[in-house]
Amino acid sequence: MDKLTTNIKNKNLFAEERQRKIMETINSNGKAVVPVLCEMFGVSASTIRNDLKQLESRKLITRTHGGAIRNSKMGRELSPVDKEAQMMPQKKAIARAALELIDDGDIIAVTTGTTTFELVKLLPEKKNLTVIVNDIRYAVWLEEHTDFNVYILGGLVRRGYHYTTLPGANEFLGRINIDKGFFSCNGFSVERGITAPDYETAGSVREILSVCCASYLMSDSSKLGTVTFAQIAALSEINGLIIDSDIEKEDYDAISAKTDVIVAE
Repeated sequence: MDKLTTNIKNKNLFAEERQRKIMETINSNGKAVVPVLCEMFGVSASTIRNDLKQLESRKLITRTHGGAIRNSKMGRELSPVDKEAQMMPQKKAIARAALELIDDGDIIAVTTGTTTFELVKLLPEKKNLTVIVNDIRYAVWLEEHTDFNVYILGGLVRRGYHYTTLPGANEFLGRINIDKGFFSCNGFSVERGITAPDYETAGSVREILSVCCASYLMSDSSKLGTVTFAQIAALSEINGLIIDSDIEKEDYDAISAKTDVIVAE
């Protein structure tokens, strides 16, 4: 968990791990060039070019002559299908850690996201839950697989993403109390907090969290350092971050000064 230096010589890094660190470099600096990446990872130029080609195919970067740049300053939102293909072992570990925070009989909110959907699929291990969701798929899945009380929040359906955004102050949320809220994001940083690429989505999630007695961000480490358009909340406003064990110690220490950090092994 030591901080990544500029001279990584470990040729045994798996491609997925190497590509994740390439993304961290590009997100931090806005760009990266092939010779520097070759020196960092101790691999050939053809290996790095293949990594960049794969990252571009997933719409994470744009390749340039001699390197790559991030798609935009504020990041680019992936489709649900693209998101589901990334960091899945980490997402499953994060979901398992989140489940341990839920007690039988709890009233919980789970907002849209591929990581939070992994939590939804574990909820049948609990009893007598009441679940508030904003994702149509979650409501259908829970209706088919559990006997829980399930509420879906109304509003505008975001085309292509299967979830609703609230048009304004929500009367239902204004009248209820939620024990624990679990949500995801498109990026977060110590300085800029937790962000989403859509203003209405950020506002909707923030309103849900405002009626939760405790709120937890579920995010894999690839999103750390990424800043997208609209802030959901500052890290100091939530009760905890649940993240995978790839987080660096320096980042862990910085985030721990703002909120609790739960590392999912």
